[in-house]
Amino acid sequence: MPFQIVEDEFRITQNVSGITATNGTADTLSDIWSFRVPDATGFLIRPGDIFSLYAASSTPTEVAVTSLVELVVTDANSVVTRKIVSVAYTALTEFSNRNSLYTLGETIALSPDQLLILRATANLAISTADSYFQVSTVRGTRTIL
Repeated sequence: MPFQIVEDEFRITQNVSGITATNGTADTLSDIWSFRVPDATGFLIRPGDIFSLYAASSTPTEVAVTSLVELVVTDANSVVTRKIVSVAYTALTEFSNRNSLYTLGETIALSPDQLLILRATANLAISTADSYFQVSTVRGTRTIL
């Protein structure tokens, strides 16, 4: 059967399908959100795409600006891991000012079943219910005609 690839701008956030959320542990590198790429879908993170994060505990108190945040890509079995971002939290807190947004500097392709994982080491236990993030991408989906 013939198929077509449909591409559209897409933001991976804490609310999209395929996200697994786990509250963090204070002072320990913890996987906070994991996004599994669905079947017949791919994502492309391009130079200039943005990554923003608001991280807070359940009180809610925002984490320290010096907290370490990582964004990694891994295969479905977590055998091969590639770190694409490792910065202080303060670099990620902007969501609207284009002059201050954290922009990614390289092209990253995400294939079906790969995981995009947001990890953090913070002074407080990050609560996923009180935190949010966004990563801008292009989503490509194979459709049947």
